[in-house]
Amino acid sequence: MTSWPASITHLLRLTLRDLWYERWLAFCAACVLAATLAPLWTLWGLERGVIGTLIERQNRDPAMLQVLPETTGSHRFDADWFRRVADWPGVAFVMPETRSIASQVDLFADGAPAPVRVDLQPTAPGDPLLAGVSPPPDGRLLLTRRAAQQLRVVAGQTVTLALERERGGTVERAALPLVVAAVLPVTQQDGTAALCGLALLEDIQSWRDGNTVVRLGPQGNGEAPRSGVYPRFRAYAPSIQEVAGLAARMEAEGISVYTRAREIASTLGLQRNLRAVLAMVAVIAGAGAGVALIAMQISAVQRKRREYALLQLVGHGRGWLMALPCLAASATALLGALLAFGVYLGAAGAINAYFARYLSSDEAAVALGPQGFALGVVAVLVMSIVPALLGGWRASNVEAADVLRDN
Repeated sequence: MTSWPASITHLLRLTLRDLWYERWLAFCAACVLAATLAPLWTLWGLERGVIGTLIERQNRDPAMLQVLPETTGSHRFDADWFRRVADWPGVAFVMPETRSIASQVDLFADGAPAPVRVDLQPTAPGDPLLAGVSPPPDGRLLLTRRAAQQLRVVAGQTVTLALERERGGTVERAALPLVVAAVLPVTQQDGTAALCGLALLEDIQSWRDGNTVVRLGPQGNGEAPRSGVYPRFRAYAPSIQEVAGLAARMEAEGISVYTRAREIASTLGLQRNLRAVLAMVAVIAGAGAGVALIAMQISAVQRKRREYALLQLVGHGRGWLMALPCLAASATALLGALLAFGVYLGAAGAINAYFARYLSSDEAAVALGPQGFALGVVAVLVMSIVPALLGGWRASNVEAADVLRDN
């Protein structure tokens, strides 16, 4: 009785000899698989590259992740509300905002020919608008690139925040020097804006309401206590896929919100449609390749009926006989995957070179990760082994005596 190691060694040796004897037929089968897999890899890479790049850009854009209240109405949001919302699973960041009376301010700089009106926004650690920049401490602010260019300042220089109000028929003015802590990347905000701590905006709001704010001067109707209640907020979802869920939860609480839902739906809808088309193409291509491989396996069994009969007579069982075509099919599938990979690399390189002008250095029009390649290899192995199993089953049912007598 032949031992298992010897039987397996014999099986491998016979498989290699059979593949070499029918090397051109094996190569043709590998080409069938490559012709099926290479276009699918390229199409899948396009979906992952083009749509993936678009989604990644939108996920990096704070405006696409933002959820804002449309109208304040009678809504007032206190500290407990912000703590509760911050714990929601679909919230990446939430920030209270003062009334608009505090957000529009004028900044002066020594090198600027005129004051610059900026949109002053509160910030804190975790704010997507920061883009990795540390939030400014009290007495400092962050400027957008456009605001810094108009003021002609860089990080470390000082600007002056100028305020004006009318109280008791008298116009009062205040000025507050602030240090520019940093200039934000142009990718985060392209408007004329500045970020600062929430306390500064609360002071500006209180001062414009007629109250006394120590750092803005002694004039006023006296210091007003901080209420800790805000009319507005900025909230952000972790990704564009979660914006709709966060907006729905806000709406369920009676808060009408604004999002970039239409643009997000357009992007995600395009992704779904492309995946549906890719799935249909994959089914059609896979069906065609499967029919071709089944025909090849049936033809191979018919050609090798005598050889299978002889293998039966020398004592090889059904499992061994079925393993023989499966091993040959696996080797052919791996060769086909290798050929497909070469075609994919050429196609991906050409497409990426063509679209290089529209992409940044870390982006690609065709991008397929290791999972995509692994899935493709598994797919061609299944497509090859299943017909081989059918062929091996037919071969194992060959009546050796009848075949040898007929031959």
